[in-house]
Amino acid sequence: MIRKATIDDVNEIAYVINISNYCAYKNIIPREFFKHPVVNRDKILEDMKRMEFYVYEINNRIVGVAALYPRYEEDRGIVRWVYVHPEYQRRGIGTVLMKYIEGRARTLGLRKLQLITHEKAYWAIKFYEKLGFKVVNYIERIAWRDVLMEKILE
Repeated sequence: MIRKATIDDVNEIAYVINISNYCAYKNIIPREFFKHPVVNRDKILEDMKRMEFYVYEINNRIVGVAALYPRYEEDRGIVRWVYVHPEYQRRGIGTVLMKYIEGRARTLGLRKLQLITHEKAYWAIKFYEKLGFKVVNYIERIAWRDVLMEKILE
């Protein structure tokens, strides 16, 4: 079940993001730049002021999260913090969350969605491509490259 996140969900959201990020990126981001935990309670609370967070629950446990940052002045939404707990991956939860975010963006009148992922996160790039996103640019970081992906909403 998907629902809008509340402040009471912040600890569980941070846990899902941190465990998922650790499992996904510990071997592709150079150790000296890898941050674990990647997010804390305060960062999530700060992001909740400008982003809409949605969670996917199974048996009253948050197992997935995604956030939408509407940028109305630019007619776009930025997708952030898309993570599914490792024990629940490959069950369609990420797809359901992303489709929900896309529906929400359409409801808000946004014309495109954008997101950033690590260039070596081939699984994430394939996942987003299956959902209609395309690589539109590369972003140079200190020790790697990220990809900017975009989907035009029709």
